[in-house]
Amino acid sequence: MTILSQEQSLPASVAVPAPRSFERVVAEARIGSRSRLGVTVHNNLADAEISWRAFEADAIANGFQSFDWLKAWHSQVGGAEGVEPAIAMISLDGQPVMHAAFGIERRLGLRCLVWLGGKFVDYKGPMLARDFETRVSPAQFPRLWEQIQRALPPHDFIALENQPDFIGTHANPFATLGGERAPDAGYVFALPASYDEFATRFRPETRRNDRVKERKLAAVGALEFRIAETGEEARRMAADILDRKAAQLRAQGISSIFEDAGYRAAYIALATLPPKRKLLQVATLTLDGEFLSGSIAHIRQGHATLMVHTYENHFAKMSPGRLHLLKLIKTSIEAGHEIYDLSVGYAPYKDSFCDTSMALTNLVAATKPWGIAAASAERTRLGLKRAVKSNDRLMGWLRALRSALGRKSFS
Repeated sequence: MTILSQEQSLPASVAVPAPRSFERVVAEARIGSRSRLGVTVHNNLADAEISWRAFEADAIANGFQSFDWLKAWHSQVGGAEGVEPAIAMISLDGQPVMHAAFGIERRLGLRCLVWLGGKFVDYKGPMLARDFETRVSPAQFPRLWEQIQRALPPHDFIALENQPDFIGTHANPFATLGGERAPDAGYVFALPASYDEFATRFRPETRRNDRVKERKLAAVGALEFRIAETGEEARRMAADILDRKAAQLRAQGISSIFEDAGYRAAYIALATLPPKRKLLQVATLTLDGEFLSGSIAHIRQGHATLMVHTYENHFAKMSPGRLHLLKLIKTSIEAGHEIYDLSVGYAPYKDSFCDTSMALTNLVAATKPWGIAAASAERTRLGLKRAVKSNDRLMGWLRALRSALGRKSFS
């Protein structure tokens, strides 16, 4: 185990906890008080677990930053890929204010600082104390970031990707450091108090078509929407959904994490967590026991994120995927959830649910002179990806090519 720590008097640009004013703390630091900025870095998840779980219990965070989520990924994927954890706990005056799960990975032969989670994490960033914004202002955060970087293991450049502008209701401090917009955006919307209120966002004819399709399916056989209740049921249902999603994307010529044994094992591990640590909601829509649609969603602090969603093409005219999603949203409203998140990446159906998309930021920069070329190459790669995804003609051509390749692979 290696633990790096840095503790020093607070610089004048870093704010501190109420009720003491910042000016008072700075004055006390000058006369030798114990007002401190602390940065402790763990290089493995086991050493970080106790403080990590304690902080996340009440932290503002996306569920992707929870210990169980990132442990599942690193155990099954990240470790095998050689990603070295660099997990930072930042405190002011002895009180934790931020938890940042970084990693060091090799890119272009150099050491690159990244957020842990890779493709298993849609939204990347830190966990924040609920009063973080009163302790550290956006103007003060760049200096705090400098102190954090000094405590981290050596790295040649940074590539902090897919950072949302907000974490809960808090501004994401890392999104204020600059960078460029990510190729994809997130699709998130607030849930009203009742499903009837939610349904009014659709036109009357759309609501009528939804009811007609559901009645037609129910006339054929027993239509059942089911959420897994036990760990074994969640494991079985999740395995089936992952297999079907992989096949659906493969038919479109898209290689995906769902075909990777490590990512699959990570999902299964999360699906079978004990009830008190449950993170996933696994659900299916069936007709006489035959699969119509399935989903795997992440739920934390009233925020539901749809991670995996697939449907059976044989019944596509009856829109089983849409009917399934409407039932998921109704379930979330009844459970008192406040936010529904259709996750990252554009799909036409998301426009009917979300008024606006949520931009994400990529921060790529060199930290050593020899990292300049690598950082430039990484920015170019992400820029090309963004250019293609923002061009409807290019994306249409790419989808057609993928679909043709997918059909050829199945022939």
